[in-house]
Amino acid sequence: MSLGSSRLPLELARRVIPLRRFVAFCCAIAGALAVLIWRLADVQLRHGSYFAHQSDLNQLRTIPAAAPRGIVYDRRGTVLVRNRPSFVVEVVPMQLRDARAEIAALSPILGVPESALWHKLLHQNGIAYKDFAALANAIPLGPIDLAEDLKPAVVGRFAEQADRLPGVAVELLPVRDYPFGPVGSHALGYVGQITQEEYTARKKGGYSSNDVIGKDGLEAAYDGFLQGRRGGRRIKVNSAGEAVASVGESYPVPGDNLDLTIDWRLQQIAEAALAAQIRVIAKGIGHRVGGSAIVEDPSSGAVLAFASVPNFNPNDFAAGISEKKYIHYLSDPLHSLFDRAVSGAYPTGSTFKMITSSAALASGLLKAGSRRYCGGYFDLSGFIFNDDRAGGHGSLDIPSAIAQSCDVFFYQVGNELGIGRLDNYAAAFGIGRKTGIDLPGETSGTLPTPKWKEKTYKEQWYAGDTVNTAIGQGYVEASPMQMLQVVSAVANGGKVYAPYLVADVRDVRGRLVKRYAPRLRRRVPVSAENLALVRRGMRGAIEDPGGTAYNVAIPSFHYAGKTGTVENVPTPDNPSGRNHAWFVCFAPYGRPRIAIVVFMEQSGGFGAVNAAPVAQSIVEAYFHVSHTGPSGSGIHD
Repeated sequence: MSLGSSRLPLELARRVIPLRRFVAFCCAIAGALAVLIWRLADVQLRHGSYFAHQSDLNQLRTIPAAAPRGIVYDRRGTVLVRNRPSFVVEVVPMQLRDARAEIAALSPILGVPESALWHKLLHQNGIAYKDFAALANAIPLGPIDLAEDLKPAVVGRFAEQADRLPGVAVELLPVRDYPFGPVGSHALGYVGQITQEEYTARKKGGYSSNDVIGKDGLEAAYDGFLQGRRGGRRIKVNSAGEAVASVGESYPVPGDNLDLTIDWRLQQIAEAALAAQIRVIAKGIGHRVGGSAIVEDPSSGAVLAFASVPNFNPNDFAAGISEKKYIHYLSDPLHSLFDRAVSGAYPTGSTFKMITSSAALASGLLKAGSRRYCGGYFDLSGFIFNDDRAGGHGSLDIPSAIAQSCDVFFYQVGNELGIGRLDNYAAAFGIGRKTGIDLPGETSGTLPTPKWKEKTYKEQWYAGDTVNTAIGQGYVEASPMQMLQVVSAVANGGKVYAPYLVADVRDVRGRLVKRYAPRLRRRVPVSAENLALVRRGMRGAIEDPGGTAYNVAIPSFHYAGKTGTVENVPTPDNPSGRNHAWFVCFAPYGRPRIAIVVFMEQSGGFGAVNAAPVAQSIVEAYFHVSHTGPSGSGIHD
């Protein structure tokens, strides 16, 4: 082949190779376009709503508005807890132009230190004061209350400076109000701003970092109902997070209302009687004491009155408590914030004899006519346990032993029963376990057993421990609420109900949300006939001239009770070793409608003298009866 003819394939090759590259390039472009078109269709058609939602999340913000908390009523419709209007300084952090400058300007207007304002602004984020580097991403959306209950003069000063404070405003908001002040405070509880720990635990439940929540009492126990549902303004923000438009608003829904079992008239009577008796005691011993008085319906467990003293004013906490007031409460030697009615655990004294009697009868150890002799002391293998009456009470059956509260009788019975049987019946009545009342902070008390003593004190159980337990001394401890449950079970024939304070929950329109029925927890294994014997003894305690509570008898009105006096050894908080005083009762005797427990802490004296008069006043007021006041037999317990 000639040289000229060999050039033709080379020229052809030069033309074909670029053509192939061009075709390949075009195919690549077409493939890429196909992928893009497919992806675009997938995003727009298949996942369009999802990405639109994500876009909204990036552009839209909700500035929440708190809902008014629900109203609390007594059983007759008396308003016990409500909301009142209050001027509040609110800040929406995302709308602040210069947080540092605006907080500095607010401080003198409000009369609040800058550090306190920063703490409120950042209290849920764990950021150090003036850590501005972390500030931008840490401040919540808001609004955040920086100051509450502003006086008109403060509102006026703020109005003069409002133009210099974007993102800050004075609003009229609902604040919790307790029209009766401290009355019933331990039952009602109080509210306060959510803490960082509380917010962490509750944020999944819809709580915000600026919520006001229940801190104690019913406010805390029913916070989920009382909270309501927040509303808010929907705003659109730009890429810098600045608000550019408002796109809608939802209105808050007030919380649900509570209808209580409490009879507010009786509540006021119980608190007044308790306060009057404490004044009498304080005058005699030179200082005030704490105590409790509770009333319930023994046929259901519905609590009619619930008092623990000293109490506190929940209004002090409603708009943010001052440091001075909070220190005052914390430094009170009688611990005003402590609920003695359900959280306190104390030796029960002779009120425990209701249980010992029931155990002896139900176990067959004693019968209706069984008697024991009291010569003034009980000899337990050389250890002498004395009675409170020199020379003793003589021969007694169960009713007379209860009426006269003979220690020697119950020493003997407790020793014969043994701690095993005594514990079993005490547990059935509710000693050593919570009652289930719908309040926070309830104690279970102490039901002492040999294993418990070994574990707690590294000591064995002795027979002397058993005889002490039989009269409510030694290691046994119960709250006033537990002893009310015991006397109610004796009164109603052996039914142990869980006490409760809320009857039903209703929404803002009055529609029923939830109703709480009586909860029968168990029945004590004691026959009706045997409980009737115990009740007869309790009636004798009040009506028999030799009864320990004869001083609170009401002529022509029959009710039954049991006194208790707890001997205490001196301790750092009770250097004089003053007695605790108890009294439990039910009325009327034939068909009990109320059961009462009264407890006086470290009051000295006897249950008949220091506690029983409170119950007598409650009975008289509830049943509209009066007494001429027998002088008493001189026998106290």
